Amino acid sequence: MKKIVHRLLGPVLVLSLVFSLLIPCSMTAEGYAFTPPFTIESQSGIVLNMDSNTVIYEKNADRQEMPAHLAQIMTAIIVLENCENIDQTTVPMSVNPNTLFQNYEEADDIRYAGIGSGDRLTVLEYLYAMMLTSSCEAAHILAIHAGGGSLDTFIGMMNQKAAEIGCTGTHFTNPTGLYDTYQITTARDMMLITQYALEKVPQFREIATADRFSTSSKSTSIEYALNGWTWEHANTMTSTENLFYYEGAKGIKTGNLNNYGRNIVTMATRDGITYLVVLLAAPFDDVEGELQYYHIVDATNLLDWAFSSFQYTTLIGDDEEIAELPVLDSNGNDFVLVRPKESLSILWCTDVDITAIQRVPTYNENITAPIKEGDVLGRLDLKFSNDVIASVDLVAVSDVNRSAVKHNANAFITYFTEDGLGSTFHLSLFFACIISLAYIILCIYSAYEAHRKQEAMEAVHVMPPDSNPNTPAQQKKAWKRSDPVFYHKNPEDKK
Repeated sequence: MKKIVHRLLGPVLVLSLVFSLLIPCSMTAEGYAFTPPFTIESQSGIVLNMDSNTVIYEKNADRQEMPAHLAQIMTAIIVLENCENIDQTTVPMSVNPNTLFQNYEEADDIRYAGIGSGDRLTVLEYLYAMMLTSSCEAAHILAIHAGGGSLDTFIGMMNQKAAEIGCTGTHFTNPTGLYDTYQITTARDMMLITQYALEKVPQFREIATADRFSTSSKSTSIEYALNGWTWEHANTMTSTENLFYYEGAKGIKTGNLNNYGRNIVTMATRDGITYLVVLLAAPFDDVEGELQYYHIVDATNLLDWAFSSFQYTTLIGDDEEIAELPVLDSNGNDFVLVRPKESLSILWCTDVDITAIQRVPTYNENITAPIKEGDVLGRLDLKFSNDVIASVDLVAVSDVNRSAVKHNANAFITYFTEDGLGSTFHLSLFFACIISLAYIILCIYSAYEAHRKQEAMEAVHVMPPDSNPNTPAQQKKAWKRSDPVFYHKNPEDKK
């Protein structure tokens, strides 16, 4: 299904909107994607479900744009992570804000919080001024303070932190967010930076989502000398008195540059579900040159669509039997049932039938007893348009005991077949033959050496004793079979 075409004039616009309401989710040729029934005017954007960390929508999310005053989110991160006792540490405004940015050409881009030269505020108060009003003088003085007096050091810390968070298309050149062609980011990177700040940086959420804040510090100027400063969040979606008020919205950050466009990072929560929206480079004017707030309109439309079209859907339960798998060496049943290790629920567009999701299982090979209930025996991938959208382990439903007889028999057969004659058995037989042959050769050589060294010895023969050895008759009479007889080979002895 093709995406709804861009906004057209007259009846064409009406017809396109009516048609689009019938298809809040659609397919693309590249795979599956959830597409809202409208187009947004912002050049790039991304929507994240923060509960499941699921991106449900993106447009040019990796295209590099200028962050504008959204850069101050990173400024706040560095300050909060590197400064202690922020509610007690005071820092003087040591420069004149009016002259601080006097060389900047676009004066309308500069946001001030009414802080004058000589005023002394706490680090925490400067952070509120920056995050609620995009105060450039607050961003500058915070960078000097946290950077140890060096702006370059602070900017280096910003870029190092961006790399640590995982940003791949972001580079900072100043802490204020004012126009610089080399200061760039992407919608995806700003999502990662904001998500990190909200989840990992203490006090950031409290500061960035405050509707208003009043200081305890007093100003040296007459205007703020009596009651101090009170700042309201620049995100008009949080104000009940504003036309763009959005129930459940939290501010975080806005940023505008005349030569670039409007940016916004905001979040909203309804029924326990929270979405984060990042939009970059929304135009200031429509085609007729009329001033517009497309970044607010886009954020409102995307949040309405997200809350109405998505819900958590159980795709598979943990009690569902997936398959019977054969088991070797089992004592009894030669199979085991497998089920998902846990129930699998995902955030899903309600207008897309879940029967379109494919189940693709993979099982372990040669499953052998014993098996314990809960042993992982495979994995189940859930695919939609050939993309894996979720995975879960497959585990044994019950125990399977091992049969000693089957195990030993299979081990013997395996030794001579599967593993054997081609490798282990032949190798063992080869070494046995080598050792045997060496032993035989050693025995033959030892026997030969023993025979060669044997010395010839004279034979000694035993004769029966006689009192008169010269009397033959007496010799014969005295001889007994049991007596030793000595025979001599010497011919002279016979005489």
